[in-house]
Amino acid sequence: MATAQLVFDDVIVSATALNRHSGEILDQAMEKCVTIMRNDQAFALLRREQAAEMTALLRSAQQTLDLFHAIERVRSGAALDPADDFEWITAFGANDLEDMAAEVYSAYAKARTGETSLDELDAIVHEWRESAWATRSSDLRAAFNAEADEVVLTEPILEPAAHE
Repeated sequence: MATAQLVFDDVIVSATALNRHSGEILDQAMEKCVTIMRNDQAFALLRREQAAEMTALLRSAQQTLDLFHAIERVRSGAALDPADDFEWITAFGANDLEDMAAEVYSAYAKARTGETSLDELDAIVHEWRESAWATRSSDLRAAFNAEADEVVLTEPILEPAAHE
């Protein structure tokens, strides 16, 4: 997610100039955002991929903030509604919630600067969610608490190879 270009570090043109020099202005939009002024309104012209990246980053920021808000509510002792998207975080204690927040923030910060992709952030949240379900699983808890039922293996007996 490379979003190094500032949103308003752009070229400003009039709607009339766009009509007269559309090819040149589209070429400029390949490099940086172009603001088209028409009356008192401003329109942004940028590559679709850039708009998609900005939208995905915004969606991720919203999800990250919602997760942080849920973490703070749980850490303060508030109960989350069972229908809350982040109800699964209640499976963790305060230290785990702090670790989760730090890990998620670090991944978001790296994705925001383009160092990693937003997929990395999604993977981290997914892993925490899976860990919550595993923590809540009575079958998994029983398996971890079960006595070891180990069987000692004996050395295999090797038969001599038959010569043909």
